[in-house]
Amino acid sequence: MGVLDLLKGALKTCARVLKLGSGLQEKTRKQLVADLSRICGRCQTAFDKVLVRLKPVKNAANDPKRLAMALRQFAADTATRKAFKPEHLCGEVDNLLVELESNLNPLKYSLDLRRLQEIRRQLRQVGNYDAAIYQSYDDLTRQLDELASQILSGKQDVAGRTEYARHIISAFEDDLRDTLRGVRETKAIILHGKATATKPTGTM
Repeated sequence: MGVLDLLKGALKTCARVLKLGSGLQEKTRKQLVADLSRICGRCQTAFDKVLVRLKPVKNAANDPKRLAMALRQFAADTATRKAFKPEHLCGEVDNLLVELESNLNPLKYSLDLRRLQEIRRQLRQVGNYDAAIYQSYDDLTRQLDELASQILSGKQDVAGRTEYARHIISAFEDDLRDTLRGVRETKAIILHGKATATKPTGTM
């Protein structure tokens, strides 16, 4: 999902800029680190919840009818949809970018500033970033619900539809795990000065 890539890139850039911004006042740095850490923590919690909810769908992957029902239940799960995006995420990320821009020396850190400004430009192009995250999730669940109906009707290639559904879920899981890995690396950079090793992405 491109919208998740944008989120991952924004958080990682903030972490690197904070790491390099030696001219920041200590009080300001601590506040920005706390803000970034809080955002990362909430993203971790959100994506972990969705990954857990995917498990029964994956467990049903070898039985077309069970898979169809699991897909339909996942698509209708409003609690999982709500968990997918932490509340006020867009505003928090944008405020963090603004604070970083205003607190960095524009001469010494001009390259970093340009990177921050580019990320803000990308966010503005997305428009309502919060809505875009939900839109990406809703597009996924609509597709899964349609596949569930096709599998249950038996009017189309059930084996092909089942395999396609498995592929979509696997790709979604990979995207989530990749974003989660990026968020964890961001926290490691900001808290320890470097990214930590992560486990390879699981497959369906």
